Formats: sequence, C-alpha cells, structure tokens
Amino acid sequence: MNDSDDVRALLAVYSEAAHAKDVDRFMTMYAPGVRVFDLWGRWEVVGASAWRESITGWFGSLDDDRVVVDFEGVEVSVGGDLAAVTAMVGYSADSPAGERIRQMTNRLTWVLERADDMWRVTHEHTSAPVDDATGAVILAR
Repeated sequence: MNDSDDVRALLAVYSEAAHAKDVDRFMTMYAPGVRVFDLWGRWEVVGASAWRESITGWFGSLDDDRVVVDFEGVEVSVGGDLAAVTAMVGYSADSPAGERIRQMTNRLTWVLERADDMWRVTHEHTSAPVDDATGAVILAR
C-alpha cells in the first residue's frame, strides 16, 4: 500500500466502526489532541476524550438502528507526514429490519498526521451548505 491507500483505508474504518457502533475502533483514527468542527450543537470539540463522549452519544442515540456511511468524491493529498482528505459523506440510518429510516449528506475535511507509522486525524471539519433564503441547513445533495 502507498500513503494515499493507507489514508483511504481510514474511510473504511470509519464506515465499519460506525455501522458496528464500535467506539473503541472508531477512536483509533483520531490523535489525542484532535480538534473537531462538527455540524451539530457546538463550535468545536477538543481532545480525543471529548470526541469519544460525542461519538458515544451519537452511537447511543441510534438505539437498534444502524448507521450506514458512504463516501463520494474522495480526494486525498499526501505530503510527507501530513495528509488531507475531502469528501462528501452520506449517512443513513437503517432499522433492524433493513428499512432506510433517514439520511443526510455532509461535507468532510480531515487533516491527518503520521506518527509511529500510523495515520491519525488531527483535525476534522464537517459542514453542510445553508439556504440563502431560509437559513436552513441543506442536508441532501
């Protein structure tokens, strides 16, 4: 695998860990000092322990539903021990019966740093455009 493939492999970890609601595996992608600009509720989350709390809350809010995460338009840029990823991320919730309950799309940017031969997200930014006329967030492409 090359560096770009190693970075792209984290997208699979993200999807699989979210589907399994596996907080421990999900958090393996993040650096201890990660800074997250998330779409929901607050301006930033600083540090892996605070981000773990947010992810635990997200997975816990799903009850028996499973989240399905799909990435589109992924672009990866690697330079030395730093990398950047941009993508559109589709999130959908499926019921235990496999029915699609809800879905949304976010824009994602990651900044990653390689340390000890492992890539870790040091900054994550998710967003969605805002409708000029209504001020409502647009969660579907």
